[in-house]
Amino acid sequence: MIIRTQVHARAGLLGNPSDMFGGKVISVLIKDFAARVRLWESPRLTLRLHPEHDRSEFEDLSDLVGSVRRHGYYGMQRVLFATCRRFADYWGERRIALRKANFTLEYETNIPRQSGLGGSSAVIIAVLRALLRFHRVPARLVPPRRLAELGLSVETQELGIAAGLQDRVVQSYGGATYMEFTGGRGRYTRLSARWMPRFGLAHLAEEHFGKLESGQVHSQVRNRWERGDAEVRRVMQRIARCAEAGREALRARDEKALGRLMNRNFDLRRRLFGDEALGEQNLELVEMAREFGLAAKLPGSSGAALILLGDGERERELADAYESKGYRYQSIQVQ
Repeated sequence: MIIRTQVHARAGLLGNPSDMFGGKVISVLIKDFAARVRLWESPRLTLRLHPEHDRSEFEDLSDLVGSVRRHGYYGMQRVLFATCRRFADYWGERRIALRKANFTLEYETNIPRQSGLGGSSAVIIAVLRALLRFHRVPARLVPPRRLAELGLSVETQELGIAAGLQDRVVQSYGGATYMEFTGGRGRYTRLSARWMPRFGLAHLAEEHFGKLESGQVHSQVRNRWERGDAEVRRVMQRIARCAEAGREALRARDEKALGRLMNRNFDLRRRLFGDEALGEQNLELVEMAREFGLAAKLPGSSGAALILLGDGERERELADAYESKGYRYQSIQVQ
């Protein structure tokens, strides 16, 4: 029997990046993009690396350089290793024995890279779900909250990556989720997919990869937060309130209010982090949509713009404008 799992890309609709600072966010899944895993029992444990994302043979040196720009130095190989190891350690720490059986695992993903859409976390959650099914772990032992925490620990404990729960929560819960991180333990509420309006997504193309800011300025905001900087705390509270008000706007199907909140969310973030940290391309991705009178913001750390389309009258013009600049654009379905 082949076990198949699928986890969609995610987009921060409102409130990000306050989730990293004890705030509130609304996050949705993008149905157009997903990571998919297939797993089946086999004589030896085998992780099948992707022929494009995890290449080790190249036409020439420029081909190698292009692959590194697109997929990094390790592709998804280290993510697969780290997920499997963390899964084993997690149950070992609880003294729960897993099946004495090997498996073969392979993955596929069409989530745009370097676009802040939760591509790595989607692969991790998909692998974890496949491993849970393979080892016949009862669902009650790993509810969505715990799955999100386990997924986060793969990156923070195994890979040493600074990350938060937002991606993993919405991907574990399987749809639009309102998250509150105030007071320590997160509180999560699923939102109805019927409340969601039409969105578009503009994101980087391959030729832009490797040109983003290093993130050093982002870390300065974290340092200021930890020192108790009053401005950082005040602005993060205002960003969090965008998510709080956004939940009511979604429930009321008030797209104008939603658009105002998306723009305010981005403007507050820009004011706090500064243009240098956000980067020229990220600013352009958002500002191009605004030139068409549309609300837009960053759905993640960088590399993409989430756009509220409204009636969509000028969507073809919008798409052409992005394509003329070398960006990618498409309308998306969210849940």
